[in-house]
Amino acid sequence: MTKGRAVLLALLMGGGAVADVPLMGSNLPGKSLLDGDFEEVRAGWRNPGQSPYWTTKVVEGNGKVGFALGRMMNGGAAKATVESRVLDHTGIKALKVGDVLAWRFASNTEYPCDGRVSLALVFGDSERMVAGRVKVPNGPAKPQVYEGFYTVTARDAKRGMPKLKFTLESTHGIIVYVYWVDVKVLQGGVCGLAANAIDAGIELSWNSDENKTVTVYRSDEERTGYGKMADGIDGNHWIDRSIIHGKTYCYAVKQGTSVSPVVKARKMDSVPPAAPHAVEASGEDWVVKLGWKTGDNDVEYFKVYRDGICIAPHVAGNHFEDMLPPKGVRNSYAVMAVDYSGNASPLSEVAMAKVKAVRGASFSDLILPMPIHQKLRSDLWGAASVRPRDPDNGVEHPDWSYWGGKPIKDPSDGKYHICVTRWPEGDRKGHWAWPGSTVAHVVSDNPTGPYVERDATAYGFANGLGHNPNIILLNDGTYALYSLINWKAMVLASDTMNGPWKVQGEMKVNVPENYTNAYRLERNLSGVQCEDGSFLFVTKAGAMMRSTNGILGPYDVVSGVVGENETIPPTYRNSNYEDPTLWHDGVQFHMLINAFLDYRAIYLRSPDGVNWKYEDGLAYTPTCTQYEDGTRTFWHKVERPNVLQDAFGRATHLSLAVIDVKKEDDFGNDAHSAKHVIIPLAVPKRLTMLNPEPVNGDTREIRVLIHSEEGFDARADLDLESLRFGGSEAVNFGGGSLVRKTEKHAEGLVVVFGEGCGISAKNFVGKLIGQTKDGGLVVGYSKLTGNEQ
Repeated sequence: MTKGRAVLLALLMGGGAVADVPLMGSNLPGKSLLDGDFEEVRAGWRNPGQSPYWTTKVVEGNGKVGFALGRMMNGGAAKATVESRVLDHTGIKALKVGDVLAWRFASNTEYPCDGRVSLALVFGDSERMVAGRVKVPNGPAKPQVYEGFYTVTARDAKRGMPKLKFTLESTHGIIVYVYWVDVKVLQGGVCGLAANAIDAGIELSWNSDENKTVTVYRSDEERTGYGKMADGIDGNHWIDRSIIHGKTYCYAVKQGTSVSPVVKARKMDSVPPAAPHAVEASGEDWVVKLGWKTGDNDVEYFKVYRDGICIAPHVAGNHFEDMLPPKGVRNSYAVMAVDYSGNASPLSEVAMAKVKAVRGASFSDLILPMPIHQKLRSDLWGAASVRPRDPDNGVEHPDWSYWGGKPIKDPSDGKYHICVTRWPEGDRKGHWAWPGSTVAHVVSDNPTGPYVERDATAYGFANGLGHNPNIILLNDGTYALYSLINWKAMVLASDTMNGPWKVQGEMKVNVPENYTNAYRLERNLSGVQCEDGSFLFVTKAGAMMRSTNGILGPYDVVSGVVGENETIPPTYRNSNYEDPTLWHDGVQFHMLINAFLDYRAIYLRSPDGVNWKYEDGLAYTPTCTQYEDGTRTFWHKVERPNVLQDAFGRATHLSLAVIDVKKEDDFGNDAHSAKHVIIPLAVPKRLTMLNPEPVNGDTREIRVLIHSEEGFDARADLDLESLRFGGSEAVNFGGGSLVRKTEKHAEGLVVVFGEGCGISAKNFVGKLIGQTKDGGLVVGYSKLTGNEQ
């Protein structure tokens, strides 16, 4: 056990006496008064609500002024005011001349700007400025506490109890935050509370009236959650012997009606926790669920290892779900505990588990290691979890943040092109500069990169402004480009990916009556032109819309959102889905869609692009990136999926937008950013069904031509004993028909499968899973009758 002295932060009200009578805010150990902690309204992200205790007003500029996530904010308005109720709710209904009011608040801005905050005490129609246009810290700097005192005058006392008035000012449309505000009437009380780490625990000492007893309160949070630790304490000290080493505690003491300042203290140790025990691993359909126990009470978090590699560096609680375990093998798992002092335990004993699904069941099984173009480097921006990495993979530049686009191989020049969203990395708004993003044109000789800028803006319209661009390959071999420009769904067209791109106009949608969140029908779009010339688009939340009157529409909504799809397991169905991508490969339609709050994506297939069927497992998670030498990167978030398609329409590469930290933690000119990664995929084999009649569960013989192609000789390369063909529900779990015999064919190999395929009315294609003789994954889909080819 180490002995030390905690670093104390005593937020004193003038360094001496504190308020006996709180008027607003902190009222320890009770709840904050008059919404001084701004918790009354827990409004959603960037959509502040209104508190019944405050009145907001925009004075200059535009912005949503209000309260969200425990903060007062100006919403980016150049000037806004926020006024409280009159502070007449306590036993004090009038102030006396000479009464001293102690005030405090904490503030900063979201991003760099000239952010200023004023605070006035308003007595009747007279404002008494106590903090005049103080310049508050710019994010990412922490909020600064401002405090002071005001002595009530005779004129003030005549006007009755005051109210508070904040004036928030900012530039560049950036948000100014106020995190809390306290106002108290000072009447003397407990002062000088201190806390020190000693061998026995944390010792508190204070100055107070020795004839009165003291009650001690403790919390994990500075401004809320206080519980009584001891009551009726005589004297001026007390030892907390119930601490967890390494954990920071907040203390306050109360004597009568007087409450001390809050102090913080932490007692460290150097003794590591014991290794977790009773580790159990359960292989489910496609995930592995882990659970374990620990005998130490000072464990802050756990690390989970699979086959010796850390796959989860910060797990709270004693359970974990491995969402992308390798299939077809028994995976080994071990767990490490880390305590609040930073001490790590030895690894636990190993637990083994194998999932029920086979390799090839899920889209994630198609993901291959990324090639290394030159070398992996650590001298790059990014959290430690994404270094070393290959900056030549995909699209990366230290001066820009990139956020998605569809890679295309253009036959006109044989090169790979992306119209990619980007914004300056040094923009003062960091990641949230994306509403002002532009679309750049980048080119590479290889599908995985490096991609270099050919045109700073892919098109001249609106000075290149645009977000979430996507390419639609038209039936005549030319291209259409969807881009969200000034919040409108715009379409441009070009004969080649090199441009020039000509504006076609704005897409129109026949929005159904009482349709919820109609804006989703114009955003995050991905589309295809069908064989009959119609256009089919998947929209932000997965609803499909179709136009038979050209690419501009009007479009009719022809399906519900993905969350209404009952083929998706309930565990995944209620996720918040966005960022879909749609493609067709001549056999069926495919969709990937991202669950952005759950950090995972799913894969669906469809015979017509309207009625979708969930494919078992997950498509990808932030743990999906690995290099050919085994090095892994762990991005905080991966979004904006797209695929590179070959001449047959098959997905050959997965492209993703990735960021190394939370979006709100990516600031301008910092060590964090976003880039575009491109990951190779195992390409599905080309299959042709030779049965003249539709295959079903009773079919006794199924004849499938597996086509040879460059790099794959169907006659020589297939491990025939590994092949299974049938309905995905069967094949994904090791079922389906086995190979009876084979026949040579000029285009490859005819494989004859026997009965037991498991194909039912649920299936619109048959699925093939197996491997090559060297262990490579074999996956493919075919129509159910030769007449459909």
